[in-house]
Amino acid sequence: MLIDHFNETWKELKAGTLEDGHPFKVCSLATFESQNHIKQRIVNLREVTSDKTLLFYTDSRSSKIDQIDNNPNASVLFYDHRIKLQVIIRGIIKIHSNDEIWEDHCIKIEGRSINDYNTLYPPGKKINNPLAVKRTQKINFAVLELVPENMEYLKLRDEPNRIRAVFTKENEEWNKKFLIP
Repeated sequence: MLIDHFNETWKELKAGTLEDGHPFKVCSLATFESQNHIKQRIVNLREVTSDKTLLFYTDSRSSKIDQIDNNPNASVLFYDHRIKLQVIIRGIIKIHSNDEIWEDHCIKIEGRSINDYNTLYPPGKKINNPLAVKRTQKINFAVLELVPENMEYLKLRDEPNRIRAVFTKENEEWNKKFLIP
């Protein structure tokens, strides 16, 4: 039964990258803003790799890059209201900004999406007019790769009980245990 919940988690994560409107497409990424503060933001899940890592895109000048450089520990929260499934994944983030993974994804940015990465100034800089953002030809793009170490599964079903499990990766193997919901 535990393996079914583990497999369901990965199936739903993969669906989040493939199906338009799937609730796992949009999630909340939490990083350490400072030693005592956590910063959360909404991100789009772009890919689940064959190695079971999660890929996200960001502006390479965003504050989250410095946060990850200082402390690569992060967590991502997913929730699918249709099936009442919450998944929290904790792990280490690797930043890709000029390697094969970066190249594979940089060529996928097209159309209006380019505007997410070609502003003259970095994200978060104060401006007077949001309609007068200056753009450049340079693409300030990075891929964030979350390497999961721990996943928490919570199915908020009505009957007979909610189901909660934790999956912890140790020596390339996933240990699976039920928890009290």
